[in-house]
Amino acid sequence: MTKIDKLEKVNVLSVLFDNVTLIEMRNHIKQFFESETQNNLFIVTANPEIVDYTTNNEIYRNLINGANYVVPDGTGIVMASKLLKTPLKERVPGIEVMEECLKIANANYQNVFLLGAKDEIVTQAVQKLSEKYPNIYFGSHHGYFDIEDEMVLKQVTSFKPDYVFAGMGYPKQEQWIVRHENQFNQTLLMGVGGSIEVFSGTKKRAPNVFQKLNIEWVYRFIIDWKRLGRMKAIPRFVFKVIKQKITK
Repeated sequence: MTKIDKLEKVNVLSVLFDNVTLIEMRNHIKQFFESETQNNLFIVTANPEIVDYTTNNEIYRNLINGANYVVPDGTGIVMASKLLKTPLKERVPGIEVMEECLKIANANYQNVFLLGAKDEIVTQAVQKLSEKYPNIYFGSHHGYFDIEDEMVLKQVTSFKPDYVFAGMGYPKQEQWIVRHENQFNQTLLMGVGGSIEVFSGTKKRAPNVFQKLNIEWVYRFIIDWKRLGRMKAIPRFVFKVIKQKITK
């Protein structure tokens, strides 16, 4: 898959990030839908946990680097880029990229498919988002299925979506997208992690003070101690970045 634009790349542990702002991403997405193309737009939002995972999974790392855009969804990524003397402009949260997509979709009367979370949660998300974005036609399916399930694929493709937001967690959501992207036509495909839960109202995003300080991960840890195991990826990530700096 080739990039839509020749953008500056920032290497953080061999994951190649696009040095873009949220506003620039919104413009790229608008331009994509204004263009005449049969290609799709695959966006990856990678945080330190994901990047740490790629250091031991070359196939997944190559999959990510093959996306049209890889944006830094995490303060740790931006801090690492500064440490490596190749600073990224800003953090680009995946949920905010998704919100910008929804605004564009609402303005253009487009089709949006939510693929992920539990049945009742994705249904709630559709209900709430339909109220906020009345011009969007939503479709949905839960995220508990095998990525090879052809019946799910058929349901998604028959909906003729302009956007598919896969909220099944990494690496499954990106694996599903890459496996089936050739079944779509001028569709934006993006892994959104737990964003569907947030839009459903069953999970809350960090308060503004945490967002402004770029420490949303602290809030998520405070309200969900089960994340402790996943948090172990952060010190590993930091150690590996320091090692990359020394090697560089």
